[in-house]
Amino acid sequence: MVVYLDVSTNPNGVVIVAVLWFLIAFSGLFIGLRAHSKLSRSRQLWWDDVSIFFSWVLLLLSASATTANVRLGFGRPIREVPFENLVLFGIQSNISGFASVLAVLFSKTSFALTLLRLADGWMKWFIIGLLVLLNITHYFGALMFWVSCNPPAKTWNPTIRGECWPSSVSVSASLFVGACSAFCDFALALLPWRLLLRFNMYNKEKIGVAIAMSMGIFAGISCIVKMTNIPLLYDGRDFSYNALPLVIWGLVEPSVTIMAASLPVMRHLFISRREDRDRPGTAATASSSSSSPSGNTSTTNPARDSIGGSRESRLAAIRANRHNAVDGINPNCDGNGVASPSDKGVL
Repeated sequence: MVVYLDVSTNPNGVVIVAVLWFLIAFSGLFIGLRAHSKLSRSRQLWWDDVSIFFSWVLLLLSASATTANVRLGFGRPIREVPFENLVLFGIQSNISGFASVLAVLFSKTSFALTLLRLADGWMKWFIIGLLVLLNITHYFGALMFWVSCNPPAKTWNPTIRGECWPSSVSVSASLFVGACSAFCDFALALLPWRLLLRFNMYNKEKIGVAIAMSMGIFAGISCIVKMTNIPLLYDGRDFSYNALPLVIWGLVEPSVTIMAASLPVMRHLFISRREDRDRPGTAATASSSSSSPSGNTSTTNPARDSIGGSRESRLAAIRANRHNAVDGINPNCDGNGVASPSDKGVL
């Protein structure tokens, strides 16, 4: 019978649970804002949105399995984990690792699909190649949790007789998957700078969009940090007690990727907020008027009102042009410019 232990007496477990659920909540907030940004502008959700949401669901599954393991003793020295907990402990560990690897895959796939809608020529084929590499390596990495022993049940039940892959093979395979993941992160982070050169956008806007779309570089950094902890799985040390950094960085990577992939879409929330702030309003007009000594209010400045009205018209025209682009061509272009990612309905 499974024995549940007091989490409050497990310092490592408390840290793991607190960090994982913070990542779940924060990345979930980004996905919610991403969806709101699109739907509020009557943009249709696409496969990149489906992929990133599925990544978050897998992240939630991984965090839930790890939290359940903390109740079984994960974070304590293995000698303190009751023997009757080991089988369920192993199953939930496999579920957590399997879901974590697939969460990484679908979060990166989401951003690659976004770029794929903007690319053509050799860049389009390069992104397709990255997608193939990501899928092959990460599905292999996820399956390793279940097939690295013969019989497979030995991967979660240490009491079964059988054989498992040598630790050197498992470490090398895990590091290879991590290296491919980091390479794809850096490649996908650099591509926007080349892609955006051909779009009809102000240089300031190009730089802002490129920076937002390059935040995936932090996912690559987190992947490298995670790779430095992979040997903890196989070097014979007490994994239950020493695995805190590996487990945390294993969920930091997909969480950061989800946030980085959502930032370019969320930028419209900040643009709309800035436009609303800059738009002349009745409250601003009222506050700028002054009262005369006799109690009569002064008349408004016609020149100022004319300027305000002109500015409002310009803002309305800009918003109209953003939504009136046809087949990816900006109405303000001379025929040679390509509409921005916003006009193409991608971001």
